[in-house]
Amino acid sequence: MSFTPAPLFEHSFGTARPSRPVFCHQELLDKLAARRNDPVAKRVSLLLQRMAVDIARLHYKGTSGTNRGWRRSRLGGVSGSHFYAWWAPFGAAPVKGEASFEAAPNDAVFVRDIRHHDDHTLLGAGDLAGDYLPLSVSDLRTAEYAPEPWTPSQSRFARSRSPVRILKGHPGSGKTTALLHAADVSQAERVLYLTFSQDLAVLARDYFDRFCSNSRAFTVSTYSAFLNQLTGSPGKALETDTDSAAPLTRFRRDLQNYQRSLGSWSSNVDALYDEIHAHVVGAALPEPCGRFPKAERICLPEKAYLTQRERYLGPAASGVIEAIRRLERSGGPLADRYYPDLALAWRAAQSLERGKGEGIAAFRNVGCIAVDEVQDLTPLEFFVVLRLAQRLNEHGGRVPLLLAGDEAQTVRATDFEWAWLNDMLHGAFGQPQEFKTQVNLRSPRRIADLVNRVWDFYDYLHKQDRPSGNSYAEIDDDSPDEILYATAPGSDLPALVGELSQREGLALIAFDKSSLPEQVQRVVLSPAEAKGLDFHSVCVLNGGALVRRIVDDRASGPAQALTKRLAIDQLRVALSRPSERLLWLDASPDAETVKEVSRLLRPIGEERLPPITVEALHTSLAEEELDVEERVQRCQRDARQFVPVKPDLAWSRAQQAVALLGLPGDAGGVTDPAAREAAYMTLAEVSFQLGFRKQHLSPELGRPDLYEQAAKAALGARKYLLANAIRAIGAIPSGQSSDGVNRIAMAVQLVSEAREEVPGWFIVEITPRASFWLDELDRNLDAGDNPILAQRILPPFFDALRMPDAQARKDRLAERAVQILMKNRRYAPALTMLERLPAAKPKLVAECYEELGEFGKAAAIYLKLEDREKALKCYRSIPDFGAALGLVQQLENHPARASLEWLEELNALLGRRPENFNRAMTAPEKKLLEGMLERGLGVQRKKPAAKKAVAKTGKPAKRPETPTAPRKRTGRGSQDR
Repeated sequence: MSFTPAPLFEHSFGTARPSRPVFCHQELLDKLAARRNDPVAKRVSLLLQRMAVDIARLHYKGTSGTNRGWRRSRLGGVSGSHFYAWWAPFGAAPVKGEASFEAAPNDAVFVRDIRHHDDHTLLGAGDLAGDYLPLSVSDLRTAEYAPEPWTPSQSRFARSRSPVRILKGHPGSGKTTALLHAADVSQAERVLYLTFSQDLAVLARDYFDRFCSNSRAFTVSTYSAFLNQLTGSPGKALETDTDSAAPLTRFRRDLQNYQRSLGSWSSNVDALYDEIHAHVVGAALPEPCGRFPKAERICLPEKAYLTQRERYLGPAASGVIEAIRRLERSGGPLADRYYPDLALAWRAAQSLERGKGEGIAAFRNVGCIAVDEVQDLTPLEFFVVLRLAQRLNEHGGRVPLLLAGDEAQTVRATDFEWAWLNDMLHGAFGQPQEFKTQVNLRSPRRIADLVNRVWDFYDYLHKQDRPSGNSYAEIDDDSPDEILYATAPGSDLPALVGELSQREGLALIAFDKSSLPEQVQRVVLSPAEAKGLDFHSVCVLNGGALVRRIVDDRASGPAQALTKRLAIDQLRVALSRPSERLLWLDASPDAETVKEVSRLLRPIGEERLPPITVEALHTSLAEEELDVEERVQRCQRDARQFVPVKPDLAWSRAQQAVALLGLPGDAGGVTDPAAREAAYMTLAEVSFQLGFRKQHLSPELGRPDLYEQAAKAALGARKYLLANAIRAIGAIPSGQSSDGVNRIAMAVQLVSEAREEVPGWFIVEITPRASFWLDELDRNLDAGDNPILAQRILPPFFDALRMPDAQARKDRLAERAVQILMKNRRYAPALTMLERLPAAKPKLVAECYEELGEFGKAAAIYLKLEDREKALKCYRSIPDFGAALGLVQQLENHPARASLEWLEELNALLGRRPENFNRAMTAPEKKLLEGMLERGLGVQRKKPAAKKAVAKTGKPAKRPETPTAPRKRTGRGSQDR
């Protein structure tokens, strides 16, 4: 595609969904102007943007005393000076009862001031009309009132015109923020945005819907849903594997009889599994690309594998080949059995190579592709994205490809390297342009310094196995944070973990959950499950064992290189999740483990961080006194992030958030309407997602009806139409059912009616399944009144889900519905449907008028279409001799011309009839005239029927009495007239 500059004046900027009104106090605007070049001002600007999108996901601290009701969002700071933005939503205590604020929209946000963290003096709300300035999305998208929130690196990445751009960055350096901004400023009419996390997909959906122009289409999808749509099976995107470890378990079992003959892999079958994932199945491409040759099947050719890996693995590479041969002899191809995600990517790649199918057609008008967390893609998975971009560019297009990632943050066995990705890009598009974000914007100094220090562990790998790039991120936030190291007897671990799991805002992460007691495993995350999530606090469990494996020189063979690299990457991921507090808890560690961990966690300028006891840990945690609203907020954040990885914990946290609200009016409860609504909507979100994904809760939680719980929570948030839509979706049967189509139609109608209440998470969740629903309705479109019903309920549904091809779908639906109605001779509803279409279809309109007997209207349209034959037919059907004669004389050699001209002469002759004709003519002469007319018209009058015989009684015979039925109208166009 070609880039066009944005118009100088954007007269009618609008968003797909209404943004939240933001009002800024003049004092805050003055401070922004004075601090325009400070990082604090940029963070305020970013905060204002996020307020316009969704305040429910903003992290804030509550206030107490005379300032109760104000919310404080951290802005960071340096040299011991830390600042907070003070704000309140509509209905909060600081603005409640103030007459000027009552006139504001009930979803408005009032941003009052920027304050030092020690400043808790009384803060009045002021007067809305005299002190506050409303800032629209258009205002926030400019730098008139606040500086642009982007760092220089983010701005350069977004505004570059290079067709292929790569953004490299450390954890928390703003890669996702920059990618969203770049997709926005690309000016593409349609953007495809891909991410691994469902939660990040919801954030992107909200950003594009509430902060970007509604004149453009943004398709947001998780990578798995994207692959399913490419392969033509979008409904499968929501099928959840109840045991994600099943393929690895199957792999271990199938190799059990051969394990002793695996050489260096014998003691590490899991490392063999990762090696095949990254370098055999994950590196198989259906076409040559970069350093990867063509693979005839979903397995890299043996010769190519040995060429690429033998120099790193030595003889162990041959052991991989031997293991693959044995597995294939015993059960066929590897991918479907052990790597289903890669098997799906292979099918998607093949469909792109063929260039056919409905899946590919769904992306034909994409003008920009953005991919987040690209380091978690294997070469095969990235090839799918690359080939799609090439397909879109085949006809002279210029579709930008935007990639963001961190080579040292892999949580899947991809053995990702920028080198092979650059090779693939260079062969397809030329040299990509690279950008780097060097500043850690998420973590305070101590935690960010620890994440930097983990990079030193890569020194335990051979150079060829290390990630490239800069090892240390810059830190510009000196906000207070805390790192605690505690050790505990192994027998105390279950009770301690259970206690920690109940704390709001705290996530438990373990690198090897199998080493933990079974009763606590369900509340513990793996690094892969925690990837992309942020928590107030994180507790790393038994991380000392991982550190020991990393530094152990005995585990430095080639077979362990990928495993050790993945372990270091996962450690960086886990340590970069907390925003304020990191706990490290080891159960019964030995002295060497304590020594290594103490050295890793050491404060800046110190040699080590001594461990504390469990009692000291309890004391430290007890010192933290949280406001009820902050506890509610942490529960909400935990609940949303736990949905895909810990369903029980997610549901429990959501329930806990609502329970903490208390009853309206309670002295100790939450009175802020926005906070109450956010808690109920979080419960609705979590319950609906779990129900929609068919994730069952543990029996001890009572097997609740998740759809009904979601609907009741939506009612608690005063989203009545959304509650109706949720109940309707829950009533759709999972399999084929005689009533299934009716239930789908009802759900579609109610989703359309709830369009103004539908949140982003709802759209992201149901969009993949919606394709299946639409297919079911389409299969039954020709039955009964279905064409009329579909034309009424489906177009608003396309708009409600923000489908990028909504108008094309509407046009196809209308055309098919009209065809079905006309085929069934239902011309009246077909005509009504045609008249409502934005694009006129005069030929079909004329046909409907003709069949309905409105020949004059039909003839007028045919004349405009220059179809004189059909217009003549309509005029003769009226009949209109004058119009028909005038038209037939324009047609050469028309068989009816002579007859019509004769009729015209006859009509003229009859018009000259004498006035006393009837009185002057005798009866025989009139009979003669009748005969002349009969001969001239070629007709003959019927002779009168013979009179029936009269009965002997002298009375006429009676007709037998039979019931009479109403006459059935058989004339053309009689139906639906």
